[in-house]
Amino acid sequence: MEDIVTSVVREVLKKDKDIPKAEIYEQDIIAYVLNRVPARYITSERGIIHGKLESRFKFQQRTDILFLIQEAIQNIQSRRASSPSSVEELAGRERMLPHIMGEVLEETTFSIIPGVEVTLLYKGKPAAMIDESWTNPYTTNKATKGYFHFWPEFAAKAMDEKKDIPFTITFTHPKFTGKQVELSLRVPESTNLYESRIIPITLMQIKEGVDISFLYE
Repeated sequence: MEDIVTSVVREVLKKDKDIPKAEIYEQDIIAYVLNRVPARYITSERGIIHGKLESRFKFQQRTDILFLIQEAIQNIQSRRASSPSSVEELAGRERMLPHIMGEVLEETTFSIIPGVEVTLLYKGKPAAMIDESWTNPYTTNKATKGYFHFWPEFAAKAMDEKKDIPFTITFTHPKFTGKQVELSLRVPESTNLYESRIIPITLMQIKEGVDISFLYE
C-alpha cells in the first residue's frame, strides 16, 4: 500500500498547481492516507489475501486514495495554521517507536466487526500518540475493513530505550466477548518513520444469544 499511495500522491502533487508546495509536504500526505486505508498483506493464520478482486481493488482503492489525499491536504493546512509540526520535525527526533497495525474480525466467518473499541495501553492507561492526528482508543468501521493503526509516543522519562517496552491492546464491543493482546516494542537503532509492527489477526467471539446477522446489514 505504501508504494501505491506514494505513486498516487506524487501524481496529484505534480498535476495540481494550486497546492502550496511550501506548506504541504509529500510525506505528511502519504502518512495521513496510509493511516486511513487498510493494509494488504498475507498472514499465516488466514493464509489468504485479504481484499477484493484485483481489478475492482485498483479502481475503488484509487478513488478512496484520491479522496483521502484531498482530505489530507485540507487537514494538514488547517493543522499547520495553528501548530507548525511537520514530517521533518518527526524525522529529527532521536528516538521513536514503530507503528502498530492489526485487524480484528469475527472468529467464525472472518467478518468485519464495526464498532470495536481498540485501545493501546501502557501501564494500564491509554498510551500517548505521537501527535494529535492519531486516535487512541480507535473504533473500527466497515470503511477501514476492521483494521486499526497506532503510533505511540516514546516517553524518554518513563521508557527504557534499551529494553522491550510492554503494551497491551484491548478489544471491546457490547455484543462480543472482550479480548486483549500483550506485545512489546523495541526502539529502533535509527529513526525510521515507516517501521511497523504487524499484529496477528484478532478474532472475537460473539456473546451467547446474540444474533450475528447484524454484521451483514
